[in-house]
Amino acid sequence: MLPYADNRITLDPRRRDQWGVPLPHIRCSLHPVERNMLRQQISDCADMIEASGGKVDFCVSPLGLEEKEGGFFPEKSSLARWFLRKMFPKSMVMGAAIHESGGARMGNDPATSVLNKYCQAWDAPNLYVTDASCFPTGGALGTTLTVMALTARSSHHLATELKAGRL
Repeated sequence: MLPYADNRITLDPRRRDQWGVPLPHIRCSLHPVERNMLRQQISDCADMIEASGGKVDFCVSPLGLEEKEGGFFPEKSSLARWFLRKMFPKSMVMGAAIHESGGARMGNDPATSVLNKYCQAWDAPNLYVTDASCFPTGGALGTTLTVMALTARSSHHLATELKAGRL
């Protein structure tokens, strides 16, 4: 997903947790580029499966459920398939798998990012955010090794700043 300005995390002015802290409000939606990319990915995956002799019964993505010749879980009862049709797509909405990145974008300018190159908050220098929220966008694979490298770099910077008495 590209880093759209309208995809953001803000604090909900009305909803609070049990300690009175405002709850996050996540606004993240697919734009035409992502919808087209998902359609192409689904088509390419289905083509590869079928070219190797497999059969695609259905495809589920944030775009919805698309049933093929065999249908959605064809071996299940009609009641079970109805229930699965209602519930399974809810697991494919943005944020359901929590693999998403972003929300505290890293950058070179406090006007367009939340964190500097060390994952240090521009507005709160004693705050370092070393998870995938610092990514302006995500790739096709997991983020774990990159997060580990960023955490090592951030930790080194933090130790240097503490030793120098700047934090």
